[in-house]
Amino acid sequence: MASELSEKFIIGIDPGSRKLGYAVLSIDSNPSKYVECGVITAPSSSPLYERLREIGEGLEELLSEYEISEAAVENVFTAQNPKTAMVLGQARGMALYILARKGIPVTGYPPNTVKKSVTGRGKAPKAQVRRSVSLLAGLTSEIDEDASDALAVAYCHLMYRKRIDDINT
Repeated sequence: MASELSEKFIIGIDPGSRKLGYAVLSIDSNPSKYVECGVITAPSSSPLYERLREIGEGLEELLSEYEISEAAVENVFTAQNPKTAMVLGQARGMALYILARKGIPVTGYPPNTVKKSVTGRGKAPKAQVRRSVSLLAGLTSEIDEDASDALAVAYCHLMYRKRIDDINT
C-alpha cells in the first residue's frame, strides 16, 4: 500500500511484548485523515526475545508501506508491577530502535497526556478512549484495544504537533 504521491504520514505506537498497537494518519491533508490502525502480534507461548523479533519484523514491514515522517510512542506506565514495566520497556525500546534505524523522529507521551488529549480527562477509562478515537477517525466498527490506544497516541501527537507549529509560525 505504498503511497504513490509521496504522501506524508505519522504513526502512533502502543508498545507491547505480545501485541503492538499501531495507527497511521495522513498529515498532508487538512484536516489530517485516518489511514489505518491495527495490531502486530506474536504468540504468547514464545520466549520474550522471539516475540520482540516477530513484532519488530512486523513493524519494519509496516514502516516500509508508508513514508512515515514522524512517530509517537506511548511511554511506559511505571506504577505497574516492576517486571511488567521492564518487559514493556524492552518492547518500547525495540520499537524506538526500529524507528531510529529508519531515521524517523520520535516523540513520547505519558498515558495520561494521551488520554487527556482525546477525551479531556487524563484518567479516562479505555472504553471512553476507544469511543473518542473512533469518532475522531470516523470509524463505524469496533477496533482492538491496543489499536485504539495507538490511535489515541497518534491523535495526541497530531494535536501537540499542531500547537508547536502554531507557536512557531
